[in-house]
Amino acid sequence: MTNRHAHCLMRSKRRAARGLALWNSTHRMNRNHGMSLVSLAKIKSAGISAALERALAPFCDAVSCRGRRVLIKPNLVEPLPCTTGQTTSPALVEALIVWCRAHGAAEIAIGEGPSYFQPRSDLRACFESTGMADVARRQNVRWILFDNERFRAFKNHSPALPPVFHLSEHAFGWDHIINVPVPKAHYLTTVSIAMKNLKGFIMREEKPSFHYCGNDGIHGSVTALCTIIRPSLNVVDCTVPLLCDQPFVLAGTDIVAVDAFTTALMGISPDSIQTIVLGHAAGLGECDLARIDTAGDDLAGISMRSENPHAYVKRAFPALRLHAAHACSGCLIPLFAALRRLEDLGQHCSRDVVCGREPAAERFRDAVFIGTCACAHAGCGPRIERCPPSKESVFELLQEALAGRNREC
Repeated sequence: MTNRHAHCLMRSKRRAARGLALWNSTHRMNRNHGMSLVSLAKIKSAGISAALERALAPFCDAVSCRGRRVLIKPNLVEPLPCTTGQTTSPALVEALIVWCRAHGAAEIAIGEGPSYFQPRSDLRACFESTGMADVARRQNVRWILFDNERFRAFKNHSPALPPVFHLSEHAFGWDHIINVPVPKAHYLTTVSIAMKNLKGFIMREEKPSFHYCGNDGIHGSVTALCTIIRPSLNVVDCTVPLLCDQPFVLAGTDIVAVDAFTTALMGISPDSIQTIVLGHAAGLGECDLARIDTAGDDLAGISMRSENPHAYVKRAFPALRLHAAHACSGCLIPLFAALRRLEDLGQHCSRDVVCGREPAAERFRDAVFIGTCACAHAGCGPRIERCPPSKESVFELLQEALAGRNREC
């Protein structure tokens, strides 16, 4: 185990302990008075299917599948295997298909719109390379790339949303949507779980615009999106050992409660997450841990691993000055992929790095500028003016900057 991984593991265990203590301290006071329910099932020797059956048992009546059409919406942000912690486990999705079929579903499909930073030519690979297309073929269900299907136009729907945007018709044409996110840390929203996973329904080219609208930016737009698209069930994929010591699944019909509870398990107070607070204020669900009941297995042995991207930059690149408060995932995902490669190579960065719509970009005369937005008013430093930039191009840009500064950019 490298020093980096050992550090992350110790940090994750401390954060998980804080999260469990936070939930226990509030839940004991209101054990049977919660307005919402989440169900947790550990994956033991019987496997994912048995754990899923236990986790979903409390919701069989509320989410009746008999004679219904069911869309399963995983997180296939990029063509990476689930072992990276970035994409939903195909084994979990396959278990969900079997569960829905056993409960009488008339039609089942898997649908997703991958991240904006993916080139259009790679979108199908997000199904093929992750193994999700194999699951669909094996179970004889459709897999649907939203980008190739019809979209519904919205105009002036909410001040928190772009004036004009389009959502996949698949957000509205199914009896049930089962939302299957992977819990992740995120530079802008701190966490990315069930609420943010619904961004996959947005037309690919319009996803960046959801970062730059309303008074609350991406936090408000994600919340407003959740008032339009309402999954019947949310199943959080914590099946990969990379994410936790004891693999498990967490389920609930209340999307805010699911995010709040998962966030607490990550060692973060739900009160600090704007999407959760705004979601509760919008009437989407419960954010108070004291009013969330649990079913299924106890929490003993649950220890989630996560490192806030801000903390990661401070730890791995203490001299780097990152200006990305107004960036979207189109730049942030390639940037952090490049930084992790640099870290693995033992290289350091002591320079300003700017990406996104940074209002004061012009004052950074010798920074590294990443993406079209940052380059619009950039100074004279190295740059990549592309939207979105690829992971490789960002890494090469930083490598060039390193070479010009004696391996320090």
